Amino acid sequence: MRNQSRRISAIGMALVLVMSVLLAACSDNKEDSPTPAPPASSEEPNSTSGTGETEPPAKGLPAKFDPPIQLTTAMANYSYTKFGDGETTDNNVYTQYIKDTYGIEVKAIWDVPFGQYEQKVNLMIASGDMPDFVGVSPSQFKQLYEAGAIADLTEVYETYASDQVREIMELAGPEVLESARMKGRLMAIPWTGVAKESVSVLWVRKDWYEKFNLTPPQSMADVLKMAEIFATQDPDGNGKPDTFGLGLYKELSDNAMVGFLNGFHAYRDIWIKDADGKLVSGDIQPEMKTALAELQTLYKNGWLDKEFGVKDMQKLEESIASGKIGMVFGNMGSAAAPLQQLTPENEWLPFAVPSADGEAVKLQIPLNIYNYYWVVNKDVEHPEAIFPMIQTWLDMFYYNTSDDLYTQYNYDSELDIAHWMNAPIKIYKNKRADNHLAEMEALNGSKDKSELTPEQRNNLAGIEKYLAGDKKFWNVYYQDGPESSGKIAVEYLEKDSYQPTQFTGMPTPAMLQKKGNLDKLRDQMVLKVITGGSLDEFDRFVEQWKKLGGDEMTAEVNEWLASNQ
Repeated sequence: MRNQSRRISAIGMALVLVMSVLLAACSDNKEDSPTPAPPASSEEPNSTSGTGETEPPAKGLPAKFDPPIQLTTAMANYSYTKFGDGETTDNNVYTQYIKDTYGIEVKAIWDVPFGQYEQKVNLMIASGDMPDFVGVSPSQFKQLYEAGAIADLTEVYETYASDQVREIMELAGPEVLESARMKGRLMAIPWTGVAKESVSVLWVRKDWYEKFNLTPPQSMADVLKMAEIFATQDPDGNGKPDTFGLGLYKELSDNAMVGFLNGFHAYRDIWIKDADGKLVSGDIQPEMKTALAELQTLYKNGWLDKEFGVKDMQKLEESIASGKIGMVFGNMGSAAAPLQQLTPENEWLPFAVPSADGEAVKLQIPLNIYNYYWVVNKDVEHPEAIFPMIQTWLDMFYYNTSDDLYTQYNYDSELDIAHWMNAPIKIYKNKRADNHLAEMEALNGSKDKSELTPEQRNNLAGIEKYLAGDKKFWNVYYQDGPESSGKIAVEYLEKDSYQPTQFTGMPTPAMLQKKGNLDKLRDQMVLKVITGGSLDEFDRFVEQWKKLGGDEMTAEVNEWLASNQ
């Protein structure tokens, strides 16, 4: 999801990423065997009471439509059970609630798996049979806008979007809502993503960390030193030189690589601004060369697996499971998956990505949308009706504090039904920092547990069990507890430790024609340099990149920048 062309071509990976976030909580406090449960938020809902009863009013929302109106849409689904007895795409707990509460009857013209969704939307657009509202990819959004097929939502948003919706858009990043504007007019509502929860965190094996009396890494030099210790001082005590300091594998776009690069202020596959405010590719900046030189040192010294360049993620996970890896850059949820799954008896400690030089670390993120924009047919009489549907999703999915409503509208653990998939409109909210803060307040007694969401209560139960001595809940403790990735999430947000891509437009002509080959050249160069090739290979790559289309892409993205300023 690092740019729009990759988001479109790599939807499967995006779905896995978001599902890993959405299905993070567990039923019956069995945090060590997770079941699908959607995320919640610690923010106080404006539509729930202490009893969990739900009421419709939220700032800006239109009154209930009387008589009811009908809106058509198209649905995408995961390969997971989402219906209870007698339920259908058009008749389920979400559609019934929306009809009863807001007077909006939602009808789906079709419901297909996500893997078929974009093709089905393309066929729908070609036929001219567009529903009243629908989620579309960035390129489909542009196509519909240029065809004059979608409604201008500028005034609708200003009048009817609740404070909660506005806050979610703001936290996603200003570039997110801006990407939905065409010539200054808001033409869609972004399906906001969870990119800020997917940035890198350094995970270190706790037993190795304690064996050598290490301290939290304050710089990338400390990370390199830990890598040396873990690779050379026999941390597993078997008398053999068979351990490695840092885990990497051949997929160079993964957190395992990107987290290391970002510590050196190097950014892979995103566009950043230079000192003059022009857009430049992170792939060709001198910081990338510096980071590659350090990785080359790790490889030369044997602190990396010599075969990492031909191993996939499964092979890296096998090395972790067999106790051969001491550190890995993962994400905020890595304790639960894959680390506890791979090493259930070995705890891992999370650390914020440290800086190579004392300058604040910025962790790269793509445009923070979940692949799609919500657009409304220009012929719809009441485009404002999308906001009650969005609010229903937020109230039930994030802000609800009732266990009964959680079971009814989100996930029923007894029947193994993920009701949340039936919500006709979704936007995603960064929640890990909120969860951590709320759970810590409940842990220290300043917040009553009844004020927590079901997910937060579940997490808190796991934290308390760990503190009571049940070490199988270490994954919950190190993702939500006092010294957890949740605490790091708060730190990242407070420091605004993000480097979003500065190009949020559609793929340019040169990108469509040449970027794929340039990316291959880059990855070949990266592997060659790390495994011992001359650092001059980086300089030769930069020259090739510019000649073979990079300069064209740079010119095009800066034309886009100028036209949007």
